[in-house]
Amino acid sequence: MNTAHTVDRADLFPDDRRTVESYERRYGTRFGHLLRFDSQLLKSLHGPGELPGNVRVASAERPGVTARLAVVTAVANLSEQRDADRSRYLRALLDIYGMLPVQPADRVSVPGTTVIAPEREGRILAELLHVLPHRNSLRPQVKRMPAGGGLLVGVDQRPPARAERVVIVDGVVASGVTLMAMTHLTARPGTAVEIFTCHATPEGALALARYAEQLEVSLTLHAGHVSGILNEKFYSVKPGDQATLLLGDIGDTISSVLPAFPQGESV
Repeated sequence: MNTAHTVDRADLFPDDRRTVESYERRYGTRFGHLLRFDSQLLKSLHGPGELPGNVRVASAERPGVTARLAVVTAVANLSEQRDADRSRYLRALLDIYGMLPVQPADRVSVPGTTVIAPEREGRILAELLHVLPHRNSLRPQVKRMPAGGGLLVGVDQRPPARAERVVIVDGVVASGVTLMAMTHLTARPGTAVEIFTCHATPEGALALARYAEQLEVSLTLHAGHVSGILNEKFYSVKPGDQATLLLGDIGDTISSVLPAFPQGESV
């Protein structure tokens, strides 16, 4: 099975160890779990292909999604963002979630479900979407870090036992490695995993589907829209215009305007 492998901190190359420690200082945490996605694995996961049936894209039937995504892209590429811009950005994200045919709040109500909402954007959006608080939930710091042409993923917490059902709420899927890492650490063969996201690149969506198949996990990816490409830094950008981000750092963009969107506000 061609999957990421866990790495002991003591076995990291010096440059990689410094990178990990730098991220830990930046985010005020310590990664208890490190997974390495080497360049060959990423190349195979991100290879071209048709989206499988378990990747469900809302914009195929709801064109309003792409209009909201255009707002997100416009704000993400502003040289300076005002609070009004940030509020439009957050409102567009919540609108996209509201257009998904399946709502995450409904799925987390199924008994035996573990909810994962990564910091910060996943946790923020999950709160606004009535997904959190949840009795079986996790709000981990999950960060991807460059390492030798591939990516390391650091995770600071995981459920104490493998879950039978997992719902993951996040803002966007670019490379998909952070969500693949959470699936790797949380799921077991036969686990039902549902991922909710506003946007995914084709490469990221395909990688998630392929990785779930390798793990023998039953995956459904609910995405508002699938578009763009990955650049060399694994960011989601416009084809033919790699200077234009499709989405910015959601956590940085929306955190300052949260008082205008009380926790649990309906979309």
